[in-house]
Amino acid sequence: MARPAEYIGTRKTVGVRELKTHAARILRRVREARASYVVTHRGRAIGVILPVDSEDEVSHAPEAVNATAAWEAFLRAGRRLERRFPAGASAVRLLSDTRR
Repeated sequence: MARPAEYIGTRKTVGVRELKTHAARILRRVREARASYVVTHRGRAIGVILPVDSEDEVSHAPEAVNATAAWEAFLRAGRRLERRFPAGASAVRLLSDTRR
């Protein structure tokens, strides 16, 4: 049986099952009451549902319109990070070394 949403600070928590069962009601609260939720799975936080400021800001935001520029910035950041690591070192090996 799904638990009712609980408050953590100013955000409510909602389990995955409750979200599935009551998605329309929860999203209506997000839209109308500007509520926000922390989504949990087996008691652990896995995501957040937040209200959007306005449809116009999202659909006309430069980041949303120019995905190519965002992707280029992501690749540039990756190249900058790559330069910080030794040549020929794999990510798996670097992670393995840091865990020891």
